Amino acid sequence: MDSYLDRKADFTRDLVARLGGQSDPGTLAHRTGLLEATVRALLAGDGELMSWEVVSACLAAAGVDGGEMGQVRGRWAAAEQALWDERGDDLRAAFEHNRQGKPAKIVEAYQAKIPWRRLTRRHPVTFEPWAIPTFAAGRRLPDPSAAGDIRDFYALLAELKGWAGSPRQSEIEKRSWGTLPDATISAMLQKDRWRTVSDRERARIGYFAMACGLPEAEVARWVEAYERLRHVPPPDDLARARAEGAELRRRLAAAQAETEDLRERLAEAESRRRTEQPPPVRDTRRERRWWDPRERRSLSAALAALVFAGGVGVGRVTGSDGSPAGPSFCFRGTLHLIGSTAFERTAAALRQGYERLCEDANIQVAPIGSNEGVRALTAGNAASTIAMHDGYLSPGSDEIRLRGFRGFPVALVAFAVIVHKDTNVTGLSVRDLRSLYSRDGGPTNWKHFRGGADVPIRLVSRTEGSGTRTIFEELVLNEPEPELSSRDCRRKDQIRAAARIIRCERSSQGQVLDTVNQVPGAIGYAELHVAANTRRYPGVRILTLDGTKAGVSPQGDRYPFVAPEVFYTHGQPPNGSPASAFLTFLAGDSARRLLQQAGSPPCLTPDALLSAPCQAG
Repeated sequence: MDSYLDRKADFTRDLVARLGGQSDPGTLAHRTGLLEATVRALLAGDGELMSWEVVSACLAAAGVDGGEMGQVRGRWAAAEQALWDERGDDLRAAFEHNRQGKPAKIVEAYQAKIPWRRLTRRHPVTFEPWAIPTFAAGRRLPDPSAAGDIRDFYALLAELKGWAGSPRQSEIEKRSWGTLPDATISAMLQKDRWRTVSDRERARIGYFAMACGLPEAEVARWVEAYERLRHVPPPDDLARARAEGAELRRRLAAAQAETEDLRERLAEAESRRRTEQPPPVRDTRRERRWWDPRERRSLSAALAALVFAGGVGVGRVTGSDGSPAGPSFCFRGTLHLIGSTAFERTAAALRQGYERLCEDANIQVAPIGSNEGVRALTAGNAASTIAMHDGYLSPGSDEIRLRGFRGFPVALVAFAVIVHKDTNVTGLSVRDLRSLYSRDGGPTNWKHFRGGADVPIRLVSRTEGSGTRTIFEELVLNEPEPELSSRDCRRKDQIRAAARIIRCERSSQGQVLDTVNQVPGAIGYAELHVAANTRRYPGVRILTLDGTKAGVSPQGDRYPFVAPEVFYTHGQPPNGSPASAFLTFLAGDSARRLLQQAGSPPCLTPDALLSAPCQAG
């Protein structure tokens, strides 16, 4: 009885016997926080050997004492050793053949087969059993589905480490076979780790959960929870309290103004009664003119221009003592800038500049896509939310025609057509570019173009609803992009094998750049300054169009892939609101300098005039 399967069967029989009448899977799952499927697999001996972390949690939940638990541990360790004796040589050989590479691929290939060994030395390769942890009494596995935002998730990740006996970070690094360096683990467990989300981080979450002793089904719960929450930022409690305080002050000021107005009217009525003079004749024609819809539209347009072109005092917010809270455009509370991923870099520069000037202000930038930003804009958040949109909405859109959205052009943005460097192409004519994206026919290999390499053309596009994609289709292609044909961007899906060309979609600008940077023959588009980051995207080349380099100037030029970034509000933002104050700031010299430093020429000139390239077509 020396084989792994024999040792495992012996361990399973002993475990079930020790649990006795406490072996109901549903009850144990409830007490331990494990999935019922995990407990059932453990008790039935299905699948691979469970970790000692999982086994000990079930024993503790059933009230098994320390002496008996030690005997179960002995049988578990014998099964784990037999597993290593059968499969360890293959794992050691794989590491020896991978001396210069990272172990991630080996982890994916072998971790499920030999999960509970730690790599203690790379050269020569040495594996040892996991260090025996000391567990807290009454421990319960945290539930990742209970997290409401990404900060909650990372707090639960720290609790998971405690559930596993709080192994040292160096121990976790060894358990993950080197895929999680000590510094990476430290960064993952920082309270502000929510600021960084990525596909790479998703893989790290999986490695971390496995290093805490969770089987595959449990690991999947943590990875899925991260995917659900990766773009859900935590609320800022202090900023929210400040915003509520500012709103209460605003309401109090409005009530005081209404009270004062009533007093004045009462005094006027008393004065007329004493002098027995008839009330003044009301100009009903003027009142009708005021409520005429055309007059209201004209007045609204004038007010919008006043707010954005430097209306004095429109964005002014006062402190609790009535004194100004910093410059006249400052607010106290939180403003949400949501929408365009292409404008994220410039929006972050505006946020940093504004918060330096207005220390009580908090601005949160959420790059969720132009159209998603517009959809999230409602009457309920009109005072504290601005949607960033690449280009103008259609005048006939529901947002403009029915919901009363107001657009404020902020800056010109240049986009770039990008390719993987192995295409050997440095520029295209607009006509050639359109042929690539043609829905009816066109080249499918880069060798079709002069000097082009013999690699397939792979179109990497943004998802439908992206403002950048809309601009690309309208200003460059003059038609919609062809149909979707691929999920991995490398080959056509089997169900779409008849499509003319390989074309995939990605939901953000960063994902487009990452894909073009990695996939041979790929072509896509992104904001110019981000795409020009050669350190981050060494495999990306920016193409010229009709011989013109990508770029933008306030006067406009021949480069066709340029559009204004338009900030939309739900109606006219209330006076004194964060949205109103920030729009006032954008009309000033400070914002103009920030935009110029970011490489995005401001739409408003120093004379508060809208530059010609920013005007709606």
